[in-house]
Amino acid sequence: MSLATRLRKIREYRGMKQSAVAQEMNITQQAYSCLETRAGNVKMDTMQRYCVVMKIEISFLLAFDIPVNDENLLIFDRINFSQVVDEYKKLTNRLSVYEELLMKENSMNKRPLEGSSAA
Repeated sequence: MSLATRLRKIREYRGMKQSAVAQEMNITQQAYSCLETRAGNVKMDTMQRYCVVMKIEISFLLAFDIPVNDENLLIFDRINFSQVVDEYKKLTNRLSVYEELLMKENSMNKRPLEGSSAA
């Protein structure tokens, strides 16, 4: 499958018209139409803007061996992926805070109480 075909299929799966995609990418509808018909030498900036508009990762756009379908669009959805990464970072941060608290608590429990004598 060519890049031009992937661009068209992704747009169609997202239910958008060429003119709407072009407007969000800040290019003319004619320029966008050329991308879908003969995307030979597309600039990286153009592909990145397309991915932002379509809410996909550029890796999915360029993964020609992965078919364009609803399931794969969900897997490679930029927003979902970003949210997963953000939540993971939050959870690892919380985990490290809890581990610190546990270490402090354990070290405090191991200290003998003042005024007590060891028998």
